[in-house]
Amino acid sequence: MSNNTSALSGLKVLIVDDAPDILAITKLILTNYLAQVITATTGAEGLKQVRAHKPDVIVSDIGMPQMDGYQFIREVRNLPADNGGRTPAIALTAFTRREDMAKAFAAGFQKHLSKPVDMHALIETIASVSAR
Repeated sequence: MSNNTSALSGLKVLIVDDAPDILAITKLILTNYLAQVITATTGAEGLKQVRAHKPDVIVSDIGMPQMDGYQFIREVRNLPADNGGRTPAIALTAFTRREDMAKAFAAGFQKHLSKPVDMHALIETIASVSAR
């Protein structure tokens, strides 16, 4: 993908991560690509945001306290389609072993990206899962 800053124009992206600095920088970058960014610091808050905003794409960390990313996406997948249950989702995580990737896909993620992530790769992945 080129440096087309309108690549995500108008796309609603939910970022779920318990690290405020990761949320802030990811939000800043996606906003520069004209995405509408919604954030959540917990899986439970992420579920509320899915129901309230029905994002086009979810980007979620895996290693979060209380409700990890696997449980979060399983809960999303249990929602009816019109409440966000089929929203494309990307795991963005430091858990990078082959088994971790398989577990992420089995839980309901469509893509798996390793932290630290190359932001161009994240933009391309968001665009691809949203069919942009």
